[in-house]
Amino acid sequence: MPLKDPVARAVYKKKYREDNYDRIRAYDKKRFSTPEARKRAIAYQQIHRIKNRDEIKIKKKQYHKDHHEECLIRDRLYYKDHREERKAKQKQYDKDHPEVNLKAKKKELTKLGKTFDMNCNDMRYALMSWTKTVRKRDNNKCTWCNSTKTLVSHHLWHKSFCPESALDVVNGITLCHKCHMEQHRHDRSDN
Repeated sequence: MPLKDPVARAVYKKKYREDNYDRIRAYDKKRFSTPEARKRAIAYQQIHRIKNRDEIKIKKKQYHKDHHEECLIRDRLYYKDHREERKAKQKQYDKDHPEVNLKAKKKELTKLGKTFDMNCNDMRYALMSWTKTVRKRDNNKCTWCNSTKTLVSHHLWHKSFCPESALDVVNGITLCHKCHMEQHRHDRSDN
């Protein structure tokens, strides 16, 4: 007997799924046992999503609006628990797809170059010169731990926030790789 009221229908469906969980799982396992069946099911889901895209988008927005704090806590816990795994995946992806990383860097340099009226390559060489100048000023030592290994030049005001000071030597500091990572962790915890 079909229920007319959408709320009553949703409650009925939920109760039915809870009561018949094992039977539904067994049916799904049997139904999607072959690769062709899985492909058909995925195609159907994609068609359903395309047809109901606007409705799904509205439901997602409403859910996140109603459960904002819960979602934030869940996401923070997930990222905290899976940090090393995500780092490893990102490293592997960067290794397998260097063209994507290059494209992103070029886009960033082009955006920065517009501030200084430079093209992408000129901006790259200007940043390399900036790095060398900052290191020379700091006597090729980490300003925090005086290490001379794996030195990098760090922007005190990030290039994306303050692009006009990206090539300003006063905006730079020399750090070793370890201190540099510590600085970025500290920056993230402040935000």
